[in-house]
Amino acid sequence: MVVIKKFENVIPVDFGEFELRFVVSDENVEKLVELKDYAKKLQEKLSNLSGTPSDLKIVKDLAKDLWVKLFDEDTFNRVYDACGRSCIPTFLAAVQTIKGIADEMENSFTADNFIKYLDINHA
Repeated sequence: MVVIKKFENVIPVDFGEFELRFVVSDENVEKLVELKDYAKKLQEKLSNLSGTPSDLKIVKDLAKDLWVKLFDEDTFNRVYDACGRSCIPTFLAAVQTIKGIADEMENSFTADNFIKYLDINHA
């Protein structure tokens, strides 16, 4: 009998008060790649901010957009609340999360890790 051990393909994101679980599915990996590129483009939008209170709505909308694309609107609301209903830490948390998940994937899913599963003589 062959018993297949379930492969854990979830990256936890710990906020202390709660934990998000990023499922490393093909669809979510594609989203993550798109988000990394999108986050780089946001730098231009952020550099055009004038430093006025009206910028807060822009930053909040950008943060919400990132969280919704990565997880969903409920996640944005939870993170926004955890960040004291402040858009700047919410935005920074989104950027840190995207980078952290990408780094974790690079560290966990290397060619060497896959090769060891293909080496039938290795036991």
